[in-house]
Amino acid sequence: MSASGSEPARGALGVGLVYWSELAPLFAPGSAVVDVLELEPQALWEKGWHDGGWRYRVNEGLLEQVAGLPQAKLVHGVAQPLGGTTPDPVEHVSLLRHAVDLLDPSWISEHLSFNRVERPSGVEEAGFLLPPLQTAAGVRVAADNIEGFRRALGRPVAFETGVSYLRRRDDELDDASYFRAVAETADCGILLDLHNLWCNEVNGRDRVSDVLAGLPLDRVWEMHLAGGMPLSGYWLDAHSGAVPPPVIDLAAELMPRLRGLRALMFEILPEHLPTIGIDGVHRQIEALRALWALKPRETLPPIGASSSTSKRAHGRPEDVDEARAWENALVDLIRGRTTGASPYGDVAADPGIDILRELVGDFRRAGLTRALRYTMTALLAGLGSQQTHALLDAYIAQEDADPYPAVESDRFARFLRERPGILDRVQYLRETLDFEHGLLRATLFGATTEIEWSADPTAIFDALDSGHLPTALPPMHSTMRIG
Repeated sequence: MSASGSEPARGALGVGLVYWSELAPLFAPGSAVVDVLELEPQALWEKGWHDGGWRYRVNEGLLEQVAGLPQAKLVHGVAQPLGGTTPDPVEHVSLLRHAVDLLDPSWISEHLSFNRVERPSGVEEAGFLLPPLQTAAGVRVAADNIEGFRRALGRPVAFETGVSYLRRRDDELDDASYFRAVAETADCGILLDLHNLWCNEVNGRDRVSDVLAGLPLDRVWEMHLAGGMPLSGYWLDAHSGAVPPPVIDLAAELMPRLRGLRALMFEILPEHLPTIGIDGVHRQIEALRALWALKPRETLPPIGASSSTSKRAHGRPEDVDEARAWENALVDLIRGRTTGASPYGDVAADPGIDILRELVGDFRRAGLTRALRYTMTALLAGLGSQQTHALLDAYIAQEDADPYPAVESDRFARFLRERPGILDRVQYLRETLDFEHGLLRATLFGATTEIEWSADPTAIFDALDSGHLPTALPPMHSTMRIG
């Protein structure tokens, strides 16, 4: 297919894996483990302040390294989902287009979700991919987003069938009808995430068999399989290990019906790699190859938008208003705010709200732990788990989320500085925070920070690496400059 998107791809790509550097041995030239590499390009971006505003910077070296690997490439977005009404306030299209032009994927995919809302004060990040409103208005909003994505990036587009921890409302389309309507209205492809559909069934939504019976299966260009984990009576789409056997069985039954399938992908997040190891991932790929052998061998139907639907608007202003009312209400409920006169206030009684609130909090806490490792260790060692969690809960309730851990952690550092009692109570916390916040400020803003140490910083970090605060360190004054 050409970079303009004018020639639809026809060939099957095979079995593949979502790329992370921790999985690099499986992509190495000559390994022949996987046929397809799928990149989430935003994983290679950093956010920084430049010329009075936020900008994204791409790790160009790693992107080119990925482009040079021998596998066929696909691009899977994770930050501009197709079901919402609020675009990223930071310019991102040029970086996405750059990745697409470099990797030359046959199609691109994104989630049929939303992750931010428009407020009078500006854009608020939700902190997690959330389910859109499954109504006719929501269908038209998604179709317009897909068309815009297709035009901007010059490739056919497939949306991912999403997971939802909420009960389906009486005024919503069932899952199959919603997915079908979006695919047919937008004339696009489907990334069938079978584990997502199985999660939905396990958690009380529509049965997988009913969803599959209602989907236009010829539009399924790609399928994702992954593992999950239990949480508070729900099954999470956590990408945390091996594919559950029932999902493998569903895939085996479904494969002979997928005439248009071109790629079968396994997903695992790098933080969960120790659960099964590289060898375990290799075994999952072998299981997917056995499934791939069940795929029909007849000629694949073409992919790509038809000329009759390209560049045609589907939505109306009232569609955006309806979808936006849902988005604002859902984010308000997750943040523990009142929804006022919203028609969706009754969703507060859905137990899935508590799960989403927990997932948002876990996601944000994980980002803080990655970027402020020593600060978080000092807090846990000095305050204990209960008080540290209460402090983090207060921060999450007060401050908006940001999907980039460096930005989130800069906000938390500022939040912590407003609590001098905590900084004074935990020995060496203030200078540890100064050090890690200084690194963040240099990365985000190009700022310079001077840190005054009252003891040997190496000894402080050695103790924190062992999970405890240092004791009986001899006093030693030193100054460090960062940036």
